[in-house]
Amino acid sequence: MTEAQAESGKRKRGAKKAPPRFSREQADVRRAMLIEAAARCLSVGGIGAFTVDRICKEAGVSRGLINHHFDSLDSLLIEVYKSSLYASVNAHIVEARQRRVTNADWPPEEALVALVRSNFSPVYFSRANLLIWLSLWGEIAVNPRLQAAHSELYNAYRAELAEDIAAVARSRGREVDAPALARNFIALVDGLWLEWCLDATVVTPEGAEAAGFEMLEARVGPLRKG
Repeated sequence: MTEAQAESGKRKRGAKKAPPRFSREQADVRRAMLIEAAARCLSVGGIGAFTVDRICKEAGVSRGLINHHFDSLDSLLIEVYKSSLYASVNAHIVEARQRRVTNADWPPEEALVALVRSNFSPVYFSRANLLIWLSLWGEIAVNPRLQAAHSELYNAYRAELAEDIAAVARSRGREVDAPALARNFIALVDGLWLEWCLDATVVTPEGAEAAGFEMLEARVGPLRKG
């Protein structure tokens, strides 16, 4: 072997491997794109439009990409459910928990108000989300995997809401059944969502938010400033 050949071999052995064609970030973007496309199909055509072919057409991708990111349509349906109906609420839950840990002086009323208002933010309290919810309501009753995901998300949300309600009540010396009040609040929000979806003249998002606060304030006292 000549000296030049030996030097060339060293350079090749020392060369860095080429980066993978698709990075983890790109994979996450593609996965989110599929979830968004699936959500659009569900909001426009209901559960009957939630098919691989329809989603592929909406996303402009091949069937292989869906199979790569999701092991079944049920898995994709669960992700749509999480992103459309619980993303905003869960973000506020995480924020509230972090602030309780880092700021012992943070008023409990602020955590409760933020969580209540997250139900009525424009991103969350939207017609598209309402149509997705209507599509999924019947499916939850007959789909064990979706039912399990719903129970996990609902129970976590109700527990956080009850904790925030109880914290406000304690700080004010009030006796309340926080878990029951949390359940009733969630049921009220669901009913208001349904009313708004069926007839937008019956209730507005602002009116729905006010009704939610009124229910809680009747038991724990004023929450809204001004």
